[in-house]
Amino acid sequence: MRFYEFEKKVEGSTLAVRQINRAADEIGKQSYDYEVYKTAAEMLDKQMLKSLAQLLDDSDTAPKEFVMKTIANHDPDTFKKMYGDQDGYFSVMEPQQDLTDSEIQEGAEMTAYHKHPKDDKLWTFPDAYKDDESVESPYMSNASMRQFLDTLGYDPNFEDQSPVPAKEFIARTTQWLQKNIGKRSPQEPTTIDQNPGGATMIGGGKPEGHMNQMVKTHNEIARKILAKYPEVTHIGFN
Repeated sequence: MRFYEFEKKVEGSTLAVRQINRAADEIGKQSYDYEVYKTAAEMLDKQMLKSLAQLLDDSDTAPKEFVMKTIANHDPDTFKKMYGDQDGYFSVMEPQQDLTDSEIQEGAEMTAYHKHPKDDKLWTFPDAYKDDESVESPYMSNASMRQFLDTLGYDPNFEDQSPVPAKEFIARTTQWLQKNIGKRSPQEPTTIDQNPGGATMIGGGKPEGHMNQMVKTHNEIARKILAKYPEVTHIGFN
């Protein structure tokens, strides 16, 4: 897998997808909403946003609002792609007209690793870490992750970057926060790229201080990971 390999890589296993799947398992197959939740989770996992929006439009209010709220809370970039800047009741929101289905998942998050005890060519992570929501990092679009890494001085091409030492990451983010005390990152407006005869591409804007908050959040999560899982040595972005 490029410069390194992972023993386990939970592809598409974002917190939003896991929350929806978990809700389906909790209500059971006897519930009318079970198939809605399971199908929604699969479509979200594959970024089949057009089909997901249609599924939700055809669903009852309760499952529709649960899925939309879960995506809004745990995968805001995807929610913005689907519903733009609408606010208010989820049940009356209209999906964006330029949604498409894609089998390629776009986005990345921070993940903790350590070398496999039986093969130092493999990266792995503690068993309990995978489902530990208390150390779940924000899921970001590819563009947002590249900007985040570039801000910290890392290679923005995260697809080709090996995991970095966890303590070094904490030190680097701490230093960045100290240097930027009282200096909030600038607001980034929403961009709209209209291609004649093609889709309208909407780039999500960011409020003032967004980067400060993201660096602070990742610093705190990395510290919590090392406290709970002392065997972790590295942080990756994938």
